[in-house]
Amino acid sequence: MVGTSIVKKVLGTSAALMVGLVVLVLSIMAAVNPLVVSPHGDATEAGVLVQKVEYYLPYPGVLPDSPLYKVKALRDRISLWLITDPTKKAEKELLLADKRIGAAAALMDGGKDELAVSTATKGEKYLEQAVNRVMVMADMGQDVKSLLLIMANATAKHEEMMVGIVGKTEQARGVAEKTLALTSMLHERVDQAVREVK
Repeated sequence: MVGTSIVKKVLGTSAALMVGLVVLVLSIMAAVNPLVVSPHGDATEAGVLVQKVEYYLPYPGVLPDSPLYKVKALRDRISLWLITDPTKKAEKELLLADKRIGAAAALMDGGKDELAVSTATKGEKYLEQAVNRVMVMADMGQDVKSLLLIMANATAKHEEMMVGIVGKTEQARGVAEKTLALTSMLHERVDQAVREVK
């Protein structure tokens, strides 16, 4: 009876240590390369292999087809202009890019191809500004590793969304493909920067 109790304790402790070890290994892998441990699958969209990326896109709010959108866009430009800290400015630019790519997807689902592509293109310009800002900060020797990891996930998600938009549009396919090329270039650039800061 005492022997059985000891065996149960040893087995319980061993199981707890194994679970802890697995969590530790996954945590280290997530810090090194977050895309490795994120559960995602691949899908084919418009003949292109699309990697499903686990990245939260915020609610886009008022869409560009609303009469109130110009007020929202002006508010966004003013709030961005008022930010002086480069890190906060890059984060704000990324937020605006995320909202616009989400709005573009909603517009595409609503059958507004040209407006969707125009919105996505404007969003990707914000993304480009954010990436350029973070790269300048990295070149100046600032610690931007955590921001680069966020940008890596964001650019991967934007690329996934742009592939979907290109696959759905007929009217604005040329502009959508150019925007996708920009997004893919930004994604590669950020991934390269992440590899270099390790």
